Amino acid sequence: MGKQNKTKVPKTDYSKIARYYDKVRTKPGALSSKIIMYGGIKPGNMVLDFGCGMGRFTNNLSALTECLLIGLEPSLEMLRKAPLKDRPRSVAWTLGDGQQPPFTNEIFDCVYMTFVLHHLERKELALQEIYRVLKKGGRCVIMTTSHLQIKRHVLNDFPGVTAIDLKRFPSVPSIKKSMISISFKNVYYHVFHRFESTPMHKYLERVKSKYTSTLTLFNDKEFRRRFKVFKQKMQTKHGTHVKRISRFIFVVARK
Repeated sequence: MGKQNKTKVPKTDYSKIARYYDKVRTKPGALSSKIIMYGGIKPGNMVLDFGCGMGRFTNNLSALTECLLIGLEPSLEMLRKAPLKDRPRSVAWTLGDGQQPPFTNEIFDCVYMTFVLHHLERKELALQEIYRVLKKGGRCVIMTTSHLQIKRHVLNDFPGVTAIDLKRFPSVPSIKKSMISISFKNVYYHVFHRFESTPMHKYLERVKSKYTSTLTLFNDKEFRRRFKVFKQKMQTKHGTHVKRISRFIFVVARK
């Protein structure tokens, strides 16, 4: 994706995240409904959750639809925990690299990913592979965030986070440009707004638990020092509750 591909993406240790990820992440809620709508997902469709992690969205979509759902994840530690909430055993959990997905051409009606693209070193290759495995007319849905939202995020007050995320996350225009160059059609994006109000002590506990992968990139000593600064700023600026509008970007395209 232009110059952004030349910037080395900091490595995330998924084995560490797998230990606590499910406990600190919020439920998908209406975000799953947006994926279903933008992806045009219907009963009987073949759908791929690209980088499904521990199945937070996969299991939710499975409960909301009657599609044939496959969850693809490169981390064995994450994937081991994904089926635990899939009691109907309705998802085909698959270990594999999204940059070399183990699927034949043109088999999926929809491929979606939720906050995955920034983890990939070869982003354009992943998008090319998504294009390959999609049926003609199939849809790709990428949930991400914009650089503007990164700068406005509440974690902007955590020293170092914004600079890292601006390097990790490809900009929305660069994603669109790459998809168009790959031959995706009707490439556009939607913004979904969600108001959130969290008691200060609960939000600080989530941050202390490293609820985003960016926070895991600091060593323990760095994290404690930066968290102390963040806590002081948050209590000064927000008082007893953290009130914010979260914005989620959905980049949507057809093959």
